[in-house]
Formats: sequence, C-alpha cells, structure tokens
Amino acid sequence: MPEPVAVIFDLDDTLYRERRFVLSGHAALARVVADETGMPARVLFRFLARRFRRHGREGLLQAFCAAYALPVAEVPRYVEIIRTHAPRLRLPRTSREVLAALRGQGRRLGVLTNGLPGTQRAKVAALGLAAHVDVVTYAQEHAPEGKPARGCFVAALRALGVDAGRAVFVGDHPQKDIAGAAALGLRTIWLPDRATAIATTPADAVARTLADVPPLVARLLEDRHVRAC
Repeated sequence: MPEPVAVIFDLDDTLYRERRFVLSGHAALARVVADETGMPARVLFRFLARRFRRHGREGLLQAFCAAYALPVAEVPRYVEIIRTHAPRLRLPRTSREVLAALRGQGRRLGVLTNGLPGTQRAKVAALGLAAHVDVVTYAQEHAPEGKPARGCFVAALRALGVDAGRAVFVGDHPQKDIAGAAALGLRTIWLPDRATAIATTPADAVARTLADVPPLVARLLEDRHVRAC
C-alpha cells in the first residue's frame, strides 16, 4: 500500500478571505452598540466597514468611539465582541472544489491556523470545514507564538499520520507559512496576496489562484519521487 500524502492549508486569506470575518464582526458590534444606544445598526456598520476598507484595523475602534461619542474605554470590550461573535461565513466554491479534487486524488487534508483557538474554531465551524478536511490544527495550542514555530507543524503532521517528506503546505504568508513549513522539510506552495512581493518567497511553487494548487501538488510530489529514485 502506498504511503499517504498530505496537503496542509493555512486558513485566513488562503481558504477564504479574512475580511469576511472582520465584516461579520463589525456587524455583530454594530448590533450590540445599536441595542445599547438606540443608534441605527446599519449606520454604525457602514462607518466600520468604510473605515476598515480605507485604513485597515489600525485605530478603527478608537475612530468609531470618536465618531459616535462612545467611551474609548469600551474598546477592549468591542474587541472581545468581534473576537467571540458567531461569524457568518461561507467557504468559497473554489475552495470546496479544490479540497474535493485533492481528496479525489487520495490526499489527506489538513488545516493549520494561527490565531486565538476559540476564534479560529468559530471560523472553522461557520465555514463547515470539518466536512472537507481530515484534521484542523490550532497552532497556538502547540506553540504559544503559532506559526512559524516548528512545534505546530509537527503537530499537524502527526495528526495526519505523515512525515514532512510526504506533505505539501499551502499558505499566503512568506514567513509564517512558507518559511516555517520549509524549515521542517515540507514542500511549499505560496498563494501571495496583493501586498506581498513575489521576489521574497522561498516557496517551491507559486499559485496564482487556489485553483492552481492540485496540479502544483502533483508536480511537487512527482519531483520529489524522481529525486528519490
């Protein structure tokens, strides 16, 4: 019987766009503040969404408090509302198709994700990932700093029952995902976002889109087989 082969994915901005989670959190926060103040939730959400789109997360909640005369001391509670809300997310069709294609090729599938485990578990549940992969590993349960620490990659491989030489990692972050996996001997596929320069990647392959991953996995595993012969 051939040895199993595994493909391990990063979660945020690899299998779905993390901004969907952020916007879901903003909607939850807007509803809470609307209930507490009587202000319209849609107005509060529109401010949060526009500010986030233009300036990102930096100073967002402080600006929210300033715009609506809310106590800035509430910012930690607002952060907690966003982190712990029940997100409304959907796994993109391309992600579902790619995972199904890899399973059809007999690959074992895993997810290794950074972030607070409770928050990440809520995302995984909302995306329905349990039906599409074999294992989800929460990096900070195995290494306090998460990826790129060696311990979390070892935990993911152990859960899948494969060694590093029989695994491919797919992620968007050059250091946390790609360099971390490569240091342990996994083959790597980088899925760059728009903010990252391609020249910085140490990956074995670069995917333009997630749909490129199944043929790249096959090519990388074939290359390794040829070198081993």
